[in-house]
Parts: sequence; C-alpha cells; structure tokens
Amino acid sequence: MILEVNTFLKGASGRLFLACAAAASAACAPDTIELFAEGEAQGTMFVVRAYGDSLDATQDDIARWLATYNRAASAWDPHSELSVLNAGGEVQPSAIISDLLLVAEAVRTATDSVVEPALEPVLRAWGFSVGTNVLPTAAGPVRDSAIVDSIRALVRWEAPVRGTQGAVRLPRPINVNAFAQGHSVDLLLDSLRAHGATAAFVEVGGEVRAFGRKPNGDAFTVGIEKPLTSGDRNLQVTLELEDRALATSGNYRKFQIDPVTGEKYGHSLNPRTGWPARTDLLSATLMGPTCAEADAFATMAMVLGLEATKDWLAQHPEWDAILIYSDSQGAFKVFDSRSAY
Repeated sequence: MILEVNTFLKGASGRLFLACAAAASAACAPDTIELFAEGEAQGTMFVVRAYGDSLDATQDDIARWLATYNRAASAWDPHSELSVLNAGGEVQPSAIISDLLLVAEAVRTATDSVVEPALEPVLRAWGFSVGTNVLPTAAGPVRDSAIVDSIRALVRWEAPVRGTQGAVRLPRPINVNAFAQGHSVDLLLDSLRAHGATAAFVEVGGEVRAFGRKPNGDAFTVGIEKPLTSGDRNLQVTLELEDRALATSGNYRKFQIDPVTGEKYGHSLNPRTGWPARTDLLSATLMGPTCAEADAFATMAMVLGLEATKDWLAQHPEWDAILIYSDSQGAFKVFDSRSAY
C-alpha cells in the first residue's frame, strides 16, 4: 500500500501546479541559482529553499502554488473544493483534490483505519475540526460514552461518487488534516523539481521534505522540538534530511480539558472508540518516502502508542521514527529507530 500511495503522489506531480502560471525566474547561469521564500500559508508558516543551475521558479510562484492548493483543499476556506464537497455539494475536481481523495483512501487502508478520514463527525464533536461543535460540558457529558457512541455510529467510509462529466461528490464529510499538509509539501517539492531544482527543502507547519544537498555539500537539517506545553521551542533532536520526508504529531499543545474532572484529552482520536487515544507518546516523528504518508503515519503512531509503533516500524524498514515519551519520573526519553534496529 505504501507503493500505491507513492504512485498516486508521483503520478500527480507532473500535472499539478505547472499549469498555474509560467515561472519567470532568472535565466540559466553558470552559478547555482538559489531561491528562498517564507511566509504564511494554511494557517501556519512555510519555508522553502531551492537550488539549481537552471532553476526557473520565484517567490511569487511559491505563493501562487500554495494558494492554488488552498483553493482546492483548505478546510478553512468555505469556498474550497473540499469545503464544497463536505457541505454536500458537487465539484469538477481539480488534479489536486482528485489526488488528495486517492491519498485519503490509500492512507486509510495503509493504517487499517487508524487514520480514518470519515472520523470528521467525531472530530467536530470533540472540538478538533474546523467550525467545531464541542461536546456539551455543563454536566460533564464530554465523558458520556453514550454520546460518543452515538456520534461514532456516523463514522463510515464511503468512496467518492462520480457524477456526469467527471463531477464528484462525497456521501459523507471527510477530514484530511492528518495528511493534507504533508500532501501539499510533496506537491510543492515536485513542482520545484519540475522547474529545475536539483536540491530543495520545503517545510509547511513542521511537515518537511527535502531532496539533494546544498551547493556547499551540506545536507538540510531539521530540528524536532521537545514536547513542552509551555510553548518553548527548545529542540530535543537535530537530524539531517536527505531525499526523505518528515512529519511530527503530538498532543502536548492541542487538547481539550474536561471542566468537571480536569482530565486532558489530546486531539489524536482512536476511530475504534471515538475517544482520544490514551497514549504513552508525547510526540511521534516519522521519516520516509513522502510527506503525506509521514504526516498520516505520525498521527497513527500517536494512537498506537510506543510499543505498537515499534512493532509497526520493525515491519516497515523503509520508515524511521523518533518517538518521545516520559518515564515514571517525568523525564523525557527518546526512541530512535535508526539506531534501534
């Protein structure tokens, strides 16, 4: 299934963004051209670095490509294709949304529904989705199993329905937050490669993918934050990333608190129960072939927990992980699969 996801992503790269606009960057020169861009996109920050002797892309192209992705797949834009589909409408799908729907079904299968796009009703109820309707808490029913079970009964994956002249609609709303940001990173990196980049680094909201090396021969480096609720950005691990993608998931900043019991509920929900996963992980960083997969598998790891994720990694040698957890004394511990197997 991993190869199938890769096929979807690679198959899309030749048709996405390239028709958005013709890049008008510097002409070919004997020295390597460097492109640097940073800014806001998808409700977060992005950083792009690209190099190539014939690199033909500009900062404006980066902004345009990201805007094109948002118009297709943003859950925050009520007029995006995804929002229209989730509202019960029908669209003539762009290549981006068509590819994203394929990836949604593929990662669902690859994770045995631990990453479940059809979980949207439950995510909304818990307050972890756009336009959320948080479970009522005046009498504490946020911990009422009957309410959770009634909402979980709405979770059922149904494939997109194809209409006339290529139109598509969704039988039920879906949530793609577990992999859409990584998907956008993959497509942006592929677009840079198609425009002459021989090395590039793309980060959107902490989801990262890189290929090649900098002109001086150095690899691109990535820092993984300590899972601190204080908001401090201290790093736990720094690593080199070459021809790989990386994504991190954690519950230490995004959570709900039961006003009656004070219990903290992380945003990684277990689709099998409808409740936040009781995990021993503070954060999970996955490294592998594509960022959409890394994004999804990091979410999966937070649901599975430390030992089950170790078992999964042992069966998937193409993937590495850095898993941060705390011991009985509250000290941070790090499992790094690159040195464990």
